[in-house]
Amino acid sequence: MLLLTSCAATQESENSELRIIAAAAGAAEILNEIGLTDSIVGVDERNAKASDAQVVTSGHSFNFEQVISLRPSFVILDSLTDSSEVRQRFKQSKIEIIDLPTAENIDQIFDKYQILGKRFDKAVEAESASNALEAKFIEFKASSRSFRIAFLYLRGTNAIYFVGGKGSGADSLIEAVGSIDVGAAQLDNPFSPLTAEVMRQLNPEVLLLMKNGFESVGGLAGLKSLPGLSGTTAVKNGNIVLIDDRELLDFGPETIDVLRQIQDQLKALDAA
Repeated sequence: MLLLTSCAATQESENSELRIIAAAAGAAEILNEIGLTDSIVGVDERNAKASDAQVVTSGHSFNFEQVISLRPSFVILDSLTDSSEVRQRFKQSKIEIIDLPTAENIDQIFDKYQILGKRFDKAVEAESASNALEAKFIEFKASSRSFRIAFLYLRGTNAIYFVGGKGSGADSLIEAVGSIDVGAAQLDNPFSPLTAEVMRQLNPEVLLLMKNGFESVGGLAGLKSLPGLSGTTAVKNGNIVLIDDRELLDFGPETIDVLRQIQDQLKALDAA
């Protein structure tokens, strides 16, 4: 009895020490899937939909007073929440950092499961969840209609206008829905400046945009004022696919839903 009680107390103590801040794309949802929901004490804004834990960031900046008050034992970071200053603050507070790679395509999503499963001794659960997600991607049916699509990264308030090329991340999604990323086919860099010459060369049928980016330039009317866009088939016909900014390029468990959203909007354009 004493031995059993001692073991139970030790296990309870270990579980109580597992306090995680999920501040990497897809981290909270993966933790949910491998049975660590109750261990999440804080999240960044990208993970807020997957957890009821406190949001400890504004944009990509941490509120460290709030972080410390949560007494986390681990923080999961990726390239958007990582910096030398952030790392120093966490190390000074004796909070262990777990690096989660920033996935740039669908295949790299599954690396996140392996890393978190191994670190938290949930390898079996992580493999099961990873296999279940992979099955969803395999079952996903690409559209029979192939569109010529360009991904634009727009931030009108900061005058940032880019065309996605090879390795932007959007190319992986566009390929998965059975269409052609015209930027990836012709532009070697992940992102290139939006110019009239480039848009005349690409002439996409459809534009894939983030919702906030679309709104930041003034919607369809605003797109017509950007270099070369008014002459594209996409803008002439109003063929715009919009996905939430926090979902489109996060590459996590929700990416299968992103594909479905893109697919549904493309079907609607095809039927119009």
